[in-house]
Amino acid sequence: MNYFSILYIVIFLSVLLLGLWIYSEKNLKGKYNKLINYLSFPLALLGLYSVFRLNIDFSYVLVSLIIASLFLWILGRSISLKKLAKESRSFFIILSLITIFRSFIFEPFQIPSESMIPGLEIGDFVLVNKYEYGLKNPIGNQTLISNKPPDRGDVIVFTPPHTKCNSEIIKSYPKDSLQTVSRDIEKSWGELKKSCSSLGLKYVKRVIGIPGDVLEIKGKDFLINGIKVVKSILNSNSRETFYEESFGKEYYLIRQSKLRELSFYQSWKIPEGFYFVMGDNRDNSLDSRSWGLVPENNITGKAQLIWLSWSSYGSFPSFGRNKIIK
Repeated sequence: MNYFSILYIVIFLSVLLLGLWIYSEKNLKGKYNKLINYLSFPLALLGLYSVFRLNIDFSYVLVSLIIASLFLWILGRSISLKKLAKESRSFFIILSLITIFRSFIFEPFQIPSESMIPGLEIGDFVLVNKYEYGLKNPIGNQTLISNKPPDRGDVIVFTPPHTKCNSEIIKSYPKDSLQTVSRDIEKSWGELKKSCSSLGLKYVKRVIGIPGDVLEIKGKDFLINGIKVVKSILNSNSRETFYEESFGKEYYLIRQSKLRELSFYQSWKIPEGFYFVMGDNRDNSLDSRSWGLVPENNITGKAQLIWLSWSSYGSFPSFGRNKIIK
């Protein structure tokens, strides 16, 4: 199904209904306004569903709605439609406040995959702290005011370069970062980019390597600056093992499968402004081992807490998993 086509149709029908509403309000004393309002509701739901399916960053949706409400506010005043001007002004103020909060303070994010099990599950809604690493431009994501850099063990939300169609391979593999090549990097990156979008897709992973680190990956084990990361078994069965992984003061839970063997070797030297990330579900995660490093400018913020869980649309939302993310 072409959701872009659906979205364009929704926008066209919305403009048409708006024109009919204005005509009804000015010339027919609002005779058909209630019917138009009823038609607008399912149209809005269809538009939101299309945006969700297209993985469009909601920041762009909010900015578009702010511009539209400002235009309607001005239009309502210019054609002496007080009702339109009043409603549009209210929407403009509310949407602007939401955008400011979402851009600079906290942004909601839904966990889309199993890559962060056991800590984060599909359907978990997390709050992403946008000011943890500094104040950023909400559109370009460039840092305006620095705070502190991401640290090892932080769970971050970011946009991997390979998910942006116009991104070059150097964005994930800066010069001399990958010391040993165990596969055809360009071919692999090219395959991953087949599912790219113009705006990119957001991922959530844990920071493993920070600027200046030398990282060695040997199958399911890895070393940071020559020191092996410690894993302590918490629980094990015939299919999987759960570990508590620690490096220095940081510790967190990871899951590894007994049904999948990993034998590859990689050696990385993390340059300034880049980070190496991995999923906690180590054998079921598409991460830096597959597509390279994360540029600092691509980081949205730090995943702070789970505030809601909604595993499927056939179930009820739950607050039973509310917790600070470690």
